[in-house]
Amino acid sequence: MEDRFLYSEADDTIFIKIEGNATMKNSKTLSDLLAEIFKGEKKNLVFEMSDCNYLDSTFLGLIAKCALEIKKTWNSTLYIMNASNMVLSGLKQTGIDKFVEKIEDSSLQLKTSELEKQDFSDKKEKTLHILEMHKTLMELNEKNKETFQNVVNMIEKDLNK
Repeated sequence: MEDRFLYSEADDTIFIKIEGNATMKNSKTLSDLLAEIFKGEKKNLVFEMSDCNYLDSTFLGLIAKCALEIKKTWNSTLYIMNASNMVLSGLKQTGIDKFVEKIEDSSLQLKTSELEKQDFSDKKEKTLHILEMHKTLMELNEKNKETFQNVVNMIEKDLNK
């Protein structure tokens, strides 16, 4: 399955279907879209994840950032729909599950359009993005702080070269 994001909007809800692997390699595409979404009017935001095969820590950080931003900006909740056991495990291990609402609905039929893939302009922009997502995870709880501290230290050391 191709790694991609599909987008659909119905009434006051935005659906983003995440297919394949969700990693630092494709996180900029979704990160840019979310930045635009949060500039607009309040919407319900749903990540449909039935076909998501894998999440890396950078992408988990992006989900955490989105969940925190939607709470701060719109006093609302990020919805995770039809998450696989793998996705649920990643959300639980990082504590993100406490900041999202999980829903199941296998009957949902959406007319979607594929998001155009965006890439980082350079290595430094990518590194700063990865750093931000891991720092976001660290803010969620002490376990994440311990888990990701070495990653953050390594990235910061690399940036200061």
